[in-house]
Amino acid sequence: MSRRFILLIAALCALLALPAFASASIVYEGWTVASANNPLYMAGDDGANVTKLPVTGQFPRVSPNGAYVSYEKVINTKTGASQLHFLTVATGADVNTKVSCNGSVWAPNSSAIACVTTQTTGVIKGIGLDTVTTTGTVSIIVPSVGFEVNGYSWSPDSSTVVWGQTPFASPDVNSALRALPADGSGAVMKLGKGFKPTWGPSKIAFSRRTRVVILGGTTFEHSQIWTLDPTIGASSAKVLTAYPAKGFVIGPDPTFWTPDGTKLVGQIVGQDYIQPMYVTMNGKVHAFGPSNAGVSGVSADGTQALISANLMGGGNQPVYASPLAKVASSLLLKKAWEASSTANWQP
Repeated sequence: MSRRFILLIAALCALLALPAFASASIVYEGWTVASANNPLYMAGDDGANVTKLPVTGQFPRVSPNGAYVSYEKVINTKTGASQLHFLTVATGADVNTKVSCNGSVWAPNSSAIACVTTQTTGVIKGIGLDTVTTTGTVSIIVPSVGFEVNGYSWSPDSSTVVWGQTPFASPDVNSALRALPADGSGAVMKLGKGFKPTWGPSKIAFSRRTRVVILGGTTFEHSQIWTLDPTIGASSAKVLTAYPAKGFVIGPDPTFWTPDGTKLVGQIVGQDYIQPMYVTMNGKVHAFGPSNAGVSGVSADGTQALISANLMGGGNQPVYASPLAKVASSLLLKKAWEASSTANWQP
C-alpha cells in the first residue's frame, strides 16, 4: 500500500470524524436553570439533526459562516458573572477569552463579536462596548464607566461598529449615534440622535423616541424607525415609518435587514407586548408570525424569519420559521432558548 494512498485514507477518515453538527445552521440553549451553565445545541435549517455541543453555557450565538459559536460561561452562580467563550464548531476547540462581555453580535465576516461590558465588582457605573476577536483580542469602543450603550451593529464589510450611547443614567429618550473602526482606532463618526442602530447593505436603520402623555397624564414613549446613509452622515437621516402607536405600545423596533436591503425585520414592542413585524421601504409596517415573539434571524433569501416565541414566560420557548407574509409559520423546535442562525439559514 503506497504512502500516498495511506494519507488519502487518513484524510478521508478525518473528514468522516468531523462532528455531525458541522453544517448545522441553528444554535440554541437548552435552558434548565437560571444563572447556570446549560446544554447548548445545534440543528439543521429545518430544526432536524439536533446535536449537543461539547460545551455548556448561556446565550449562544452562531457566527454567520457557521464556523464558531460564541457563548457565556457562568463562573459564579450567585452573581451570574460569566466569561466569553468561542467554540470552533468543526474541531470542538474552545477559547476562553477571560473577558466578561454580554450580548454578542457577530461581524458579517465572522472574525469578531461586539458585546457590552459592565464593572464586574461594586456598583454599576456604566455600560460600555467592546469588540472581541475569535482568538480573544479585545478592543474598547466605549468605556464601561460613564456611558450607557443602547444597541450596536456592524458595517457590511466588518470594519466598523455603530452604536447608540447616552451618559449613564441619563433621562434622554434618544441616544447619540456613533460609529468607530472595530479596532477602536481613528475618529468617532457622529450620526445624530437615535438608538438600536442596525447597519444594512447601504443604510443604517435606527429608532427615535418621543415622549407622549397617555391615559390621563401618564408619560410614556412612542417610536418610529429612521434611516440614514453612513457615507453622508447625520444630515441624511429620514423618518421611514409613521406607525400609529397607542397606549403602552412603543412602536416598531428594527433588528435585521433582509440581505437585499429591501426590508427591515424586527418587533413591535411595548409594555408586556412584543410582535414580529417587517417594514418595506415605503414605510409600511406589517405584523407577521406568532404573537409574544421576537425575531432571531432572517433567511438567506429574505423571505422568512427565525422566530422565538413565548418570550414573556409561561413555559417552553418554541422556534418557528415564519414567512414575511400572511402564511402559517412552521414549528422547527419545541424547546429552544436564545436561538440564532447562520447567514445561509434557509428553511
